[in-house]
Amino acid sequence: MKWLGGCLIVLGFCASATQAALAPDELAILAAASPQSRKLAAYYAQARGIPASRICVLDVKPGADLDRASWEERARPAIAAWLRDQGLQKKARCLVTCWDVPLRIGPRSRSLPAVVARSENLVRTRALRVKRFAELLQRLGTVAARDKPPDRPAPDPKVSAVELAKEIEAAMKEAQGRVQRLEGAAKKQGEALLESTFVAGAGEAGLLELVRRQHDTLKIPDEMARQLDKLRANVERRQREIRALGFRTDSVVRDEQILDRLDQTGGLLGSIRWIDEQQGALEKNQTQASFDSELSLLWWPDYSPLLWQPNPLHYAVGSTPDQPPVLMVSRLAAPAPELVRKMIDASIATEKAGLKGKVYLDARGMPFDPKRDSMGSYAFHDQSLRELAERLKKHTKLEVVLDNRGELFQPGQCPEAALYCGWYSLGKYVDAFTWVPGAVGYHIASSEAVDLLKPGSSQWCPAMLERGVAATLGPAFEPYLVAFPLPDDFFPLLLTGRYSLVETYYRTAPFLSWAMVLVGDPLYNPFKSHPALDESALPDRMRTLQPASVSSSSAAANAP
Repeated sequence: MKWLGGCLIVLGFCASATQAALAPDELAILAAASPQSRKLAAYYAQARGIPASRICVLDVKPGADLDRASWEERARPAIAAWLRDQGLQKKARCLVTCWDVPLRIGPRSRSLPAVVARSENLVRTRALRVKRFAELLQRLGTVAARDKPPDRPAPDPKVSAVELAKEIEAAMKEAQGRVQRLEGAAKKQGEALLESTFVAGAGEAGLLELVRRQHDTLKIPDEMARQLDKLRANVERRQREIRALGFRTDSVVRDEQILDRLDQTGGLLGSIRWIDEQQGALEKNQTQASFDSELSLLWWPDYSPLLWQPNPLHYAVGSTPDQPPVLMVSRLAAPAPELVRKMIDASIATEKAGLKGKVYLDARGMPFDPKRDSMGSYAFHDQSLRELAERLKKHTKLEVVLDNRGELFQPGQCPEAALYCGWYSLGKYVDAFTWVPGAVGYHIASSEAVDLLKPGSSQWCPAMLERGVAATLGPAFEPYLVAFPLPDDFFPLLLTGRYSLVETYYRTAPFLSWAMVLVGDPLYNPFKSHPALDESALPDRMRTLQPASVSSSSAAANAP
């Protein structure tokens, strides 16, 4: 599993309380050309008081998959043009995808000229840097040496970064030993040559790390401390530039701009490692995405399709002032059209009466050590389920059932289920629940929305929808664990009644342009009339962090 950290913006969560809730007037609906898709789009529009003119019929083949070229060349431009023609580019905050709108967008073709050119350039630039690295090793052999070292054979362009790191470490130790035997000006000259060679190999960031490990920072002379502060500022500036470039569409030009900065911050070793990562990513070609997740970045003109993008609406990420707006997206889909209508009706009815029932949380009893377990680990997510149970028991009147064993809830064990979260039964729904109308829940596993429209599927999303849940979420392909909202983020925020389903999801979903799909009426707010949790009881991390504004006024400022 992978984790991608975001910069935390400390602003105060409650400051967003003045933002208006998502309104029907801020929605637009996307339907496929099939009769069922059009009927469901019209049904939802009428149920929520959305004008029929807000329905866009896409000229795409109904089905689960859309190829990347059709998305980039036809569907995406058509959706953007329709929103502009309707005057909605600065108004619509949320798009609703309906039955038969494609679920997934496929990966980019490896035969595209831009992809081939990038791959070939990475091979060339790696070979060039390996050659320069060999020259550094040759130079180290001359430092304070009595005899000229023998010429090194031409390096293998495919030599691993690990092997190169071992070679330069050994060469540095030998050269340091020779320099230590020198005196006076010759020693200073040797030390200067060692430092410049080290920086060329490991970069300025490597030099800072070396100083940190070898010196007590409290005893460093003032002049040296000032030089290190200046060096640190330069490194941090370039690292910010590298991160910003990394979000842009991958191309030869972008790669060269990143490598130019990496040569300075991470040295030749850092650049070679980065090239290896990019070549690995090109080989895996992880440029696929769920249709809805990619659609969120409709107004972003330039971003990399490889893997994911951090979600600027997430409470712990935030956006930059000149960043285009993000569109929230939710899907009205289920294994049968009548189930979608029931989902819509149940959401509207439950919103008025309030969601009543029990909370079922299925952890696995995995011990969690904050000193050992990372934020992307299994143990971290298991702990989130236990923390959610403790929070709800302490701060709400809800009946909470926590199973903290390795086994899952078994058939018939979960009557009156209103909220559910648990794991891990890959593609094998366990019929343990009797769902109350308006129930919300999701199962954390790798492929639970792949067959979203398939009747009788054993995957959790379609099976839960067939049995009566009104809202769920899941991946359309392997998402990695950290793509899921943390249970102790998503459910506490929903329980406050302040945010609709889609707003809750986008404040807690880490990534966009990736695998996840939210299924349900985006306006559904099951605790709107009867909040179950006070905002003061939200996790500390959520009460002290606020996402970028998702209000229509913010979108208007940056929409194309």
